Order: sequence, then C-alpha cells, then structure tokens
Amino acid sequence: MIEQKLARTPEGEFCPVRATLALVGQKWVPHIVYQLMQGKCRFNDLAQAIGGCNSRTLRDRLVELEEMGLVTRHIVTTMPPWVEYELSAQGRELGEALSPLERWGRRHLANGF
Repeated sequence: MIEQKLARTPEGEFCPVRATLALVGQKWVPHIVYQLMQGKCRFNDLAQAIGGCNSRTLRDRLVELEEMGLVTRHIVTTMPPWVEYELSAQGRELGEALSPLERWGRRHLANGF
C-alpha cells in the first residue's frame, strides 16, 4: 500500500502526483504493470518475464495491486494450483499512462544499452 505521508504535500493535503509517484515508485510495480499490459499471466510466467524479483516480493506486490483494484486474480484450477493475473480497467489506464515513458526511453536511452 502507498504510505499516506508520501501522497501528501508538506502542508498535509492530498497530492495526486505524489500519490501516483509513490505507487509507481515501489520496486517492481512498473515492471508488473508493463508485463500485464501484454495480457493475462500465470504467477511463474510473470516472475520469469520480470526477472530478478523474488516470489515473496512479487506475491506481496500482486496482493497490494489487487487490493487497490489494479490487478484481478483468477483461480483457474485448484488442483493443480493455477492462478492467472490480469490488469483491471483501472490498471490498464495506469499502464497506458506509462507509455510516454516507454517512448522517451526509446528516443533517449536505446543507444546506451
């Protein structure tokens, strides 16, 4: 969850920019959203696609994103366990908001990698 103090101005007022930056500033959140923009994904496939995120952290981030209404979790089967994650409409909006960052990176960072 976003720490309330990170979403407020020094005067204590809610700031949507600060709140959004606090959300996307959490480690792995932009990676998760970016990957789920491609469509539904199973937990292990998501972990592999993101790379470098341990399973506990990934689980915690997915739970937080689900609680915020950005990700939906679908249980496909219980035996064997099969769960898929996908972005909600609100989560897709966030993914679309990250698209300008992708364009900027293509223009300004692509040659450096």
